[in-house]
Amino acid sequence: MHCWFFSTGIGLQGSVEKAVRAAGVTVGSSLHKLSENMADRILHSKSDNTNKKYFDVFRRWKHFCLSHDCCALPANPVHIALYLNFLLDKHSSFSVISSVVYAIKWVHDINGHPDPTTNSFVRHLLETSKRCSHKPVCKKEPLTADILINLCNYFSGNSDLLVIRDLSMILLCFSGFLRFNELSNLLCSDLKICDSYLVLKIRKSKTDQYRHGDEVVISKGQTVACPLTMIRKYIEIAEINLDDNAFLFKPIFRSGSTCKLIHKNKCLSYTGTRQAILKRLSLVCDVKNVGLHSLRAGGATVAANNGVNDRCFKRHGRWKSEACKDGNVADSLQSRLSVTQKLGL
Repeated sequence: MHCWFFSTGIGLQGSVEKAVRAAGVTVGSSLHKLSENMADRILHSKSDNTNKKYFDVFRRWKHFCLSHDCCALPANPVHIALYLNFLLDKHSSFSVISSVVYAIKWVHDINGHPDPTTNSFVRHLLETSKRCSHKPVCKKEPLTADILINLCNYFSGNSDLLVIRDLSMILLCFSGFLRFNELSNLLCSDLKICDSYLVLKIRKSKTDQYRHGDEVVISKGQTVACPLTMIRKYIEIAEINLDDNAFLFKPIFRSGSTCKLIHKNKCLSYTGTRQAILKRLSLVCDVKNVGLHSLRAGGATVAANNGVNDRCFKRHGRWKSEACKDGNVADSLQSRLSVTQKLGL
């Protein structure tokens, strides 16, 4: 039903029917019945989030066309250029402009129409949007291992579940180069603890387009900020069963002296996680320009500066660059563990 909504909203269902009839297929025939779910299948070539984003952007383009008495699909390249100029007049960012171009290109492509975004006017206005950035990019500051060690020293001896949960998330994000979605989607069964390292099963990653999944190995540390020690403490206090398919990190409730994970299988929200982590970090550093990505960037920065093998580095961080080359190399466990062994935790 979700895909059907998109396929009708962008005219894809009608385009499929038209193409099938043009191919001489009789309506109601056995061959025609094979086209019933073809529009939905075509949409599955991209993720649901990408489809939703492109659909919302195309809907705004369609509304612009209706208000100016022009056609949204198939579109006239000059009309697209005028729309981009309209957005630039409103000081829209490059991100907004590029989303419009790619959404219009996507809808035309799946409907079998020529791509109008190859027009020179459109291409040059897209380039213009890069040069007319009205808001400078301000990247978050990467965190250092010393900050995390100071934080764990600050809470040394503390056994409060809320504190241990937050510290566990911080150390896993830093040492595993985890994105927020990778952290929040971790299940108890995705965690495997060994004597000198732990293994995280990443079921879904931003760069894992075809859901092959990946594993992240994290070595035991030598300081109070050891990820393995902290996650063991969290599992013990939270009474977590690693065979469960419940979320590893969940909201916590307090009732008197009781502090436990909620019974409902609900993952943490981005806002709640960010507030919890920044609250802890603010005790040992300035968090004015710090976000959740500062943990991933911080771990990657420390590893890169300490000469971690480039192939293991990219694999540990699940980056797409040179994926074909790296995918043909079978790294030893010791080589993969060397990433977190050099973080100084």
